[in-house]
Amino acid sequence: MMNIGEFSWLTGLSTKALRAYDERGLLPPRATDPWTGYRRYTADQLSSAVLIRAAREAGMPLTEIQRLLEEPERARTTFDQFRSAVTAERERQDAALEGMAALLAEEVQGQAVEERTAPEQHWAGIVLTVTHDEEEDGERADEAFTALGSVLIAEGRELSGPFWSSLRDTGEDGTGEDGTAELLCCAPVPGPLPADWGIPGWRTETGLLPERTELVVRWSHDAPIPAVEGAVHPAVLMLLTEAELRGTSVSPAQLRQIPLFEDGEPVGVAVTLPLASADSSAASAASLG
Repeated sequence: MMNIGEFSWLTGLSTKALRAYDERGLLPPRATDPWTGYRRYTADQLSSAVLIRAAREAGMPLTEIQRLLEEPERARTTFDQFRSAVTAERERQDAALEGMAALLAEEVQGQAVEERTAPEQHWAGIVLTVTHDEEEDGERADEAFTALGSVLIAEGRELSGPFWSSLRDTGEDGTGEDGTAELLCCAPVPGPLPADWGIPGWRTETGLLPERTELVVRWSHDAPIPAVEGAVHPAVLMLLTEAELRGTSVSPAQLRQIPLFEDGEPVGVAVTLPLASADSSAASAASLG
């Protein structure tokens, strides 16, 4: 048998850790001297100890390590699940690091912010309550746009431009108390719709974008500008910064996101923001619903 110091040296687990694993029942010594309390380990415990060492180095929680040791028939499944979680976390970390590097290097500063004049535009829209679940929110937005386009076409109302979307304030902080917000999924139409227009099963609204001067920024999906998960695209940061430099009161509710297509395939996104003084910003935001 080996004493705790020898076992520690062979396995890379500190004596403090070995005592803690003993107390937890994770790796009890093969024998304990009843008088001195000295722990003794055997060679057949080395593999379990080294497995624990590797698992801790990988960041596996003790509860999962215990499952590895106590349920050998499910050990591979437990390992594979943890490995998938670690891989996903690494991908998130890599993406975040790329975003940090781009922001620190000011790579996004090269994004072109253009100014353009846009005519007034009537629109019909579906209002969705969304959260920060991008996958689920994206699926519901796709369903809303499909329903919107289908109904308008069936009614003989041809679209006068591409679909667009905009987030809308639902509280003082721009979101509901439960972290939700409203997404306005819109289709441009050639003229005003009847006051009672709607789509069964959906919350709908109509409105008018006034003639305006607006800033626009575009980027392609394959542009070398990494986005930070859960945050606005870095190009939009430049758009908002440029608007503020021009004296416009910046309101995220006034941003409109417009998909860009080539040969029917989505290739990028354009985001617009109307140029307006602080006095007129509230009226402009109201025009978006």
